[in-house]
Amino acid sequence: MKWFKAAFLLFGMAFFLQGCTHMGKSKDTMITNKIQTQKHCFGRYEVELPEYMFMRSGNYNFDNFYLEIVQSLKAGRPTIEKDWIRYIKSVIAPDMRKDSISAGSKIVHQDMKSNPRVIVEYINTTIGNSSLARLYMFSSFYLKHFPERNEWLLLNGGSIELPRPLPDDQLRQQVQRKLDAQMDDINKIIYKPYPHFAPGFCLDNEYHYYPGRLEKNESYSIYWHSKREGSKTFLSVEVKTYLKGEEADMESRVSKGKLLQLFFPSTTVEVGGMKGELYTSRDKSNPSAREFQWIPSHVETGNHMKPLIKIAGRFDTRDLPPELRDKVSGEELAMWVLESIKMRKGADEDIQMFAQ
Repeated sequence: MKWFKAAFLLFGMAFFLQGCTHMGKSKDTMITNKIQTQKHCFGRYEVELPEYMFMRSGNYNFDNFYLEIVQSLKAGRPTIEKDWIRYIKSVIAPDMRKDSISAGSKIVHQDMKSNPRVIVEYINTTIGNSSLARLYMFSSFYLKHFPERNEWLLLNGGSIELPRPLPDDQLRQQVQRKLDAQMDDINKIIYKPYPHFAPGFCLDNEYHYYPGRLEKNESYSIYWHSKREGSKTFLSVEVKTYLKGEEADMESRVSKGKLLQLFFPSTTVEVGGMKGELYTSRDKSNPSAREFQWIPSHVETGNHMKPLIKIAGRFDTRDLPPELRDKVSGEELAMWVLESIKMRKGADEDIQMFAQ
């Protein structure tokens, strides 16, 4: 009975979901109607979007650090270093309260002369019966300066976890080794405006990261939005590479997509060199808008050329100039954008060099 109800609900939704018809002419339509577009660079990929769209957020998770490029990039100002110290202290202050489960946490290292600047917090895990009591834990925070641009980038280092107990000198050595690895990677972020053919990852159209090795933890999500006032147009792209042995985690992420394939018509579209299924739906309250999802047909653990890519979006032709709104459909906009997503030339150099 539960299955019947779920199936009934899905079939009910199908009245609002419209299968994609063949939209191979979307490219010709965009060119014929002279839609103004701009190429954007993200991770290993590039995408061509209508010129009224911009990167609203970009989250990157790598082996040794995490950053949100849009919010973390700051123009130079005289007080930024003091502001950053004050901000980091406010972030870790809850760990230091006497009534906190982490009471006893403290700043154990601060260097405002290095580039990047660094603050390290020791997190006390010994209070209570937490399973974390068997670990030493440290959080690291960085502020990297780009003198040629007079810009600063705020980053979080990867969590440092070491088994208890360790002699003090050995603990310091191991923590320092991990901090050095984090700083080395962070210093491989450079100002490199797109377009280019450099190996590695675009963080946005201005900054680039290449560690000189194949990243194990390669995960990022990008969100673009329309500049038009009141518009709900957006594009969201998530990319994650799973390691061998993580098949169950990967399968849980794609299971929803497989459920869609059982009930709803779709169109096969190639995105980033991978075939997948595109599902579109009409916006009940706005006839000019189309919502869509794209899910890859085949993902492989341990294969950086076949990561899990999940795409969702909403395009509204009301964002177009008035004279074009009746000439281009939301489906054509979606197809144009999806088919423009390709692995950037040169971005897979580390995959070809280091993958086994």
